[in-house]
Amino acid sequence: MKLTRKELYDLVWSEPMTSLAKRLGLSDNGLRKHCKSMNIPTPPVGYWSKLEHGKPVEVTPLSENYEGKKTTVDLREVDISKEKQIDLTPAPNIKTIRELEIRQGDISSFIVPEVLYAKDALIIDTKEKHREDMIPWSQRKNPYKSKIKDSLDIYVGEKSIDRALCIFSTIINALRFRGYDIKIDNKKNITYALIKEEEIQISLSERRKRNPEAANPYDNNNNIFCGEFHFKISSRRDDVVFKDTPHTRLEDKIIAIVAYLEVRAEEIKEERIAEEERKIRQAEEERIRREIEVKECEERKKFETERQAELKEFRMMFNMAERLRKANMLRQYIADYEEYLRTSDAMDDKAMAKLDWARKKADWLDPFIDLEDEYLNEDDKDQRVEPIKTESNARHSSTTETERYNFWSSPYRWFNKKR
Repeated sequence: MKLTRKELYDLVWSEPMTSLAKRLGLSDNGLRKHCKSMNIPTPPVGYWSKLEHGKPVEVTPLSENYEGKKTTVDLREVDISKEKQIDLTPAPNIKTIRELEIRQGDISSFIVPEVLYAKDALIIDTKEKHREDMIPWSQRKNPYKSKIKDSLDIYVGEKSIDRALCIFSTIINALRFRGYDIKIDNKKNITYALIKEEEIQISLSERRKRNPEAANPYDNNNNIFCGEFHFKISSRRDDVVFKDTPHTRLEDKIIAIVAYLEVRAEEIKEERIAEEERKIRQAEEERIRREIEVKECEERKKFETERQAELKEFRMMFNMAERLRKANMLRQYIADYEEYLRTSDAMDDKAMAKLDWARKKADWLDPFIDLEDEYLNEDDKDQRVEPIKTESNARHSSTTETERYNFWSSPYRWFNKKR
């Protein structure tokens, strides 16, 4: 809609800028810019609050001495009911939802007792092992004949062992209440929470700090336990630590610990299944790739075999064509030689015999006749058909006159010599 300067002024003074700007699809600052460009006064800060409480307010009149070029503004009214509403409330994460589910049921198994009642053999053995660990190795009676079977992964001071066992015992009871269990690996001194067939490493430790009364307070060997507990949950992806803080104690975080263990076990299972599926896909892709490679290799070998056969046949055809060409060249030479002998009146029985011998050699070389020869074989057809290069007379100074001027190499000189 197109608004005049007076119409926009009436709108600005009829309702707050925030609601008007929203209705026109603008920001507060955008609407103020339109008003400023047309010299339209806007309500001051606190105007609408005073008006709501019945206090006196002053309306600034629209100045008529406006000399600006902009007299109208084109705006559109927005239907607020159809605008997409954005929920800014963050959705609760799955761990929080799991905590709420646990709290809605029986939480007696999640309450840490104030006094340790060591009835579980695992708790008794852990306490006994801790007591033995406090004794120097040289003072132990039978250090190699310990009757302790399993013990939890706990590292705390002597004064804190009962509290640590109370916490760990409650976590174990809570896990068993939820249908899970724990597993002890004594060789590696590792404790696992067994949740939905997944193993998650857990441990409890007490933080140590520097001893200001020690001779060398900066020597870590002189550090003392400070009573701050850390419950560590280790997995392949990351480690999470629940610990005492100035405002909360680890005893109040048992539900959060169990909820996190359950959620993390589900994530690990999903990750494991996804990893197994990825490996299966990868193995299948590798199998297909190898099959393609084998097929391509076989096709290359087949193609190369066919190529070699094709090349061999082509060479054979070319050799036969070359033999025929040379055979016809010999026949033409023999015919020209015979014509030369007749015109030179040099034909005799010996020359006739030479020419007959030459025609038989041409027939032996011709692939369409393939006449057998007493002295030459099939291999000689390709090895012997190349003409012998005539060497200079200087290199044949020791040869006889008959050898230098024979029937085929120097016919003119040979016949002149005969005459």
